[in-house]
Amino acid sequence: MNIYVKRSPPMKCIAEKISQTKAEEQALKAVDDELENDKVSVISFINAHAYTMANDNSKFRECLLGASILFRDGIGAKILLKKYGKPVGYNANGTDLIPLILDRFKGKSVCFIGTESPYIEQAASTYKSNGYNIKAFIDGFQSNEKMFEFVEAYQPEILILGMGMPKQEYFSAFLQHNYEKPLVVVNGGAIFDFIANRFTRAPSIFRKLNLEWLYRLMNEPIRLFNRYAIGIPKFFWILWRNMKQERLG
Repeated sequence: MNIYVKRSPPMKCIAEKISQTKAEEQALKAVDDELENDKVSVISFINAHAYTMANDNSKFRECLLGASILFRDGIGAKILLKKYGKPVGYNANGTDLIPLILDRFKGKSVCFIGTESPYIEQAASTYKSNGYNIKAFIDGFQSNEKMFEFVEAYQPEILILGMGMPKQEYFSAFLQHNYEKPLVVVNGGAIFDFIANRFTRAPSIFRKLNLEWLYRLMNEPIRLFNRYAIGIPKFFWILWRNMKQERLG
């Protein structure tokens, strides 16, 4: 006898996957729980840019859905959750949360992979000079095989990736399927560039108004034009279209 199981549409699954964490402390407790696992755990973040990319890229979408924790990052993901009638919870911006993770688990062994020289060195040096157990680092312009060899050689407890989407999510999934030791992987985007002061954070007023994207666009209009000036309207169009299709389907 065939049993039909109704499944959520792929992009609705993204909204359903987002962590319902309500506060910073709960987010850190969730990371703590993952550190108790005997396998690879992946912590990823979903924002408007990631949602748009996941809509067009099924491999990337599966990486997000396969994460151990998918945190909400920014106003776009907040709108996404509201549209699906779900609690918006804690805004776990990776640039804020990752330093808190490193502070909470300062005694854990950590490796960095990401960005380019000299910024990856500067980010690692900042933490090493303050007593953090940063075992090693490499830039993110490597093959999955080369980065896998690096992880196997140093066997950290926490691995922070800063290669940008979707490369970091692809490598996280690669580790999930191939690395056999306990490890918490955190996908951090431009985290090392912020630590090394290559990029500056928006003033607090921009962050409070959920306009950090605007500050970044004003400071890097050429590099970020597609992501924000084109990407934000595209996000709303895709969200509207997907929800319409889901209602009709």
